[in-house]
Amino acid sequence: MIDSRLIETVRAQLAERRRVLDQGARHVGWKLGMGDRESIGGHIAIGYLTSDSVLEPGSTYSSTERAELHADAEACVELAGPERIGAFGVALEIVDLAPMPGEPESVIEKNVFHRAASFGRFASAEPVGSTVGLRVGGAERAGGPWPDDVRERIAALGEILGAAGEQLRRGDRIITGSIVQVPIAPGDRVAAVIGDEVAVTLDIA
Repeated sequence: MIDSRLIETVRAQLAERRRVLDQGARHVGWKLGMGDRESIGGHIAIGYLTSDSVLEPGSTYSSTERAELHADAEACVELAGPERIGAFGVALEIVDLAPMPGEPESVIEKNVFHRAASFGRFASAEPVGSTVGLRVGGAERAGGPWPDDVRERIAALGEILGAAGEQLRRGDRIITGSIVQVPIAPGDRVAAVIGDEVAVTLDIA
């Protein structure tokens, strides 16, 4: 059973998402948080993605406030139907890990540290066994294996959304939690890679 605190916190987050959409942003999909700081009752955390924070590959992310910026390389999927994966790819997410009062509820309400995301190309075959990594300024910084439980994570996302009055839909893009994470700073060029191939880059200003 899903912890009632998580459901109520996600509903508060979805109210903010609705405000963003009402101001003209387009729905893109969802994100998962797998860490302890965002966990309520042992469950994964969820967040939302809209066109307000999804960047084209190779573009620049600018932060005008003090932040503890980190880059995440993540497995991502695109749905061909509710909870049916149609394609797989690698995403680069920018997060701000500065402490928040009232964690973990505040982390979820504020969209699980999310600041921006960019997607690499999608393919129909899941890259099982591949290594996903991060480069900063062209130097390898971290790497880890493609997760073996992507489908289970999507099912858990669908369950939490359903309990909060939302649902997955065809075309949703979902980033499934950090495989590797490194701190970044203005002036960095960050790349998410899979194997030896660069999937997506962002410049940090």
